[in-house]
Amino acid sequence: MSQHKKTLIAAATGLALLTSVNASAETTLRLLTWGSYAPDKVVQMFEEKYPDIKVEVTFSNNEEMISKLRATRGAGFDLAQPSHDRIHSAQLEYNIYKPLDMSKIDLSNVDSTLLDGVKANTTIDGKVFSVPHQWGTTGLMADKTMAADFNSWGDICDPQYKGKTSMRLKRTILLAMAFDMGEDPFAAYGDLDKYQGILNKVTDKLIDCKDNIKAYWKVVTTCPP
Repeated sequence: MSQHKKTLIAAATGLALLTSVNASAETTLRLLTWGSYAPDKVVQMFEEKYPDIKVEVTFSNNEEMISKLRATRGAGFDLAQPSHDRIHSAQLEYNIYKPLDMSKIDLSNVDSTLLDGVKANTTIDGKVFSVPHQWGTTGLMADKTMAADFNSWGDICDPQYKGKTSMRLKRTILLAMAFDMGEDPFAAYGDLDKYQGILNKVTDKLIDCKDNIKAYWKVVTTCPP
């Protein structure tokens, strides 16, 4: 594969997309992904099914992926798997991704709601740059015996819970709070000023209620060597 071939992007139906590669002698599929997104066992199963294709995995994270692709002007990898919210703005600013050929992806096992949501956020000029591969939820937990009325993200800032809440140090808290405030940050991805305005509004609210926070926490993830 050409070193100048731009990256195929997918937060993707990983294996379905991988199987769309044309097998030829000594073909290497270069994958840029998060740690654990490409387990050794899965890579082994793929290479056994397609013996003419060797999978070369580079572990990274969202910001490193963008930096790597900017440094190579989009070359060096065939498939990248950032979070889908790191695609639209990065593509508009840096032009580091290549759109997907949807006809070559088996989407039969992908939830249609998730697919539509990801496509809506990663379609540029009618071209789709991502489909879902792994997903999860961000939620709230409350001891209802002590916080019976705690029901939404906005309740984190309720004065009655001063010093009794904790928050993950993650961008998802900004997005979740934005929705609680009646904003839709996903709909603003294509408008940097509007998106930044939403984040500023949320940031101001979180700063105002920081006395409610007893502790911040984060999950530390490491990539395999």
